[in-house]
Amino acid sequence: MKKYLHFDLIHILKENTDKDHPMLQKDLLTELRKKDEKINRTTVWNALNDLMANSLETRIHYLGEKNEASSTEDKRQYYTNLYYDQEFTDAELRWLIDGILYSRNVPHAERDVIIGKLCELGNKHFRKNMNMKKIRRLAEEEPMNEELFQNIDQIGRAIDEHKKITCVYNYMGPDFQLHPVYGDPDYHQLLNPYAMVVRNGFYFLICNKDNYSDMTHYRIDRMKDVVITEQPVKSPRELDGFEAGLDIQEYMEHNINMAFGVPEQITFIASGSAVPGIIDTFGKGVQFSRLANGYYECIVKVPEYDMFRWALENCDQIKVTSPESLVTEIAHSLEYAYTSYSKR
Repeated sequence: MKKYLHFDLIHILKENTDKDHPMLQKDLLTELRKKDEKINRTTVWNALNDLMANSLETRIHYLGEKNEASSTEDKRQYYTNLYYDQEFTDAELRWLIDGILYSRNVPHAERDVIIGKLCELGNKHFRKNMNMKKIRRLAEEEPMNEELFQNIDQIGRAIDEHKKITCVYNYMGPDFQLHPVYGDPDYHQLLNPYAMVVRNGFYFLICNKDNYSDMTHYRIDRMKDVVITEQPVKSPRELDGFEAGLDIQEYMEHNINMAFGVPEQITFIASGSAVPGIIDTFGKGVQFSRLANGYYECIVKVPEYDMFRWALENCDQIKVTSPESLVTEIAHSLEYAYTSYSKR
């Protein structure tokens, strides 16, 4: 027992405690005696001294010391309020679990497995309060790509090893099945993978199609048969517009919906009440200039199609003013929508 005492102490404290649920040394001794009735408090005291002498690694702490003995003659000190500094707080674990639970491309079976693993990272108090039956789950019938995690693993390795990949890219058909974009299930595209990112609940691969000179991005849950090649990846600096290299944060700011196209400067007018939503969408990639009556002129740099979709979704709060081609396209779409709904 003494040989594994340090491990047992860490295990018990990790399972039963955190800063809000500390444990007395005498209660810890009671737990240990379930395995070895002969264990004594002096041995436990010495082991705890060892663990807390290296608390940065063991994560064992205490909130104070006092005499726990019932006898007034026993003046020996005992640790009180012992706890394990959990790697994740309850709030952090809930955030991670929600991210998996409401992910739009994680297969249902894998979602349950991952959430179960995350729950095990918490202690018994976290698991007691984390009643999964009360959480809304997405339907098992959701169309999913069972190769998603295999894709993530393969692509991650290729990025680390600076190797190109091949894959079959697909679209989701009305039958809720994946179909090859080019119609041939054996046609593999050669890609230069640079980074994996999450946008709107989906995983995207920022990459380059090897026979083109621009940057693009693919939905990872639409990829199948991902294979790492032995060919070295093409440098992003060889691509149009990326001579200075690839800045992921800047790229994400310029591709709010991960649509295709080259980012260009777009100007729009917005009400003051729209500002929080604009910041949520564009982050610090938007420039604000205050106008009269609480309105703002906003400048962003995104692909026209990205802005077209976003502008239609927020047409009650913003008005695009340039470029003229985009203004005309939005106006035609709104006129068409008005005409269609007027005929109901």
